[in-house]
Amino acid sequence: MINEKDNLSGDTITYLQMIQATIDRMSTSSAIFKGFAATIVAGVSAISFSDTNKWILLLSFIPVLCFLILDIYYLRLERRFRFLYDRVRTGKKETDFDLHPPKAKEIVKIDSKSNVRWGSCLRSPSVLWFYAPMIVICTVVLILNFGGCI
Repeated sequence: MINEKDNLSGDTITYLQMIQATIDRMSTSSAIFKGFAATIVAGVSAISFSDTNKWILLLSFIPVLCFLILDIYYLRLERRFRFLYDRVRTGKKETDFDLHPPKAKEIVKIDSKSNVRWGSCLRSPSVLWFYAPMIVICTVVLILNFGGCI
């Protein structure tokens, strides 16, 4: 059995490692965003039982939405780099050490079923199943606080 690495040149392997390092940094950033968002929701939920101004409470959830948008952006960018990685790995792109991933429009032209669109990234389990419950929690806390229940 022929190992795929045997078919790749040293330059191609180095190029793939550079692309993979970029992908790793993006996934680390995504994890950091999720940690910050969870901390904000937990903190705001806890202080919602105090005599905090309701409007300040509402404003405090804006960073969660910002982290959601950043997370989608980085997931989309990560998928573009994964596409670049796959193109280099399969020999469909030359080893030129260019770390600019193809634009989403170019990817869609090549692969119409690609998952680099904003909507596809929003529906990703890593985004949807993390931020949807957080937004529900934020909404419930706000409704209870503005309704006078808390």
